[in-house]
Amino acid sequence: MISTLPIVLLRNRDAFWTRVQKQDLRWRELLGLAAFVCLACALYGSVLAGWRSPRLSAYVALKLPALFLGTTAIVAVFNWMASILLGAGLSFKSMVFTVFASMAIGGWILLALVPVSLFFLLSGVPGTGTNSELQFAHNSILMTHILVLALAGVGGNIALLQGLRRVARPQCPVSSLFLVWLAAFAFVGCQ
Repeated sequence: MISTLPIVLLRNRDAFWTRVQKQDLRWRELLGLAAFVCLACALYGSVLAGWRSPRLSAYVALKLPALFLGTTAIVAVFNWMASILLGAGLSFKSMVFTVFASMAIGGWILLALVPVSLFFLLSGVPGTGTNSELQFAHNSILMTHILVLALAGVGGNIALLQGLRRVARPQCPVSSLFLVWLAAFAFVGCQ
């Protein structure tokens, strides 16, 4: 069965958050979210390194999803403990779905920006030139990708904050919980 949760997150996020609140999500649906995140990251990853070589493109298409999923797996228990300490009232399952929802929103943004990144790649990387021209092209493409990944991260984190506001108990300091989760992701992601 193919999970429709990525589509639900795109079209009707309120329905998704209602299901999280009601504890109406099944673990196999999480596989659908994870598969979507992997697909979005793999497609973007193939563009990210496509200007260098097909081999590197394939490597980054595997590495980027592993990086996103690995980061989530490492911080999952920490995020859950932080939600308990701050009184969010989230079960482990709800917390995992909330985090994956933000990653899926980021995945939608990455997918939307694949053509833009491909355009910059095709128009910005010269086949020949001086070392300084090639270095400038390399740095420009690298900065473009960093900005695109940052934009996807910001979009995903906005969705995460909105989701936390919907599913956390009213007495939970959602902004503090969000900052703790964000710090955990930033720390692990930087490693």
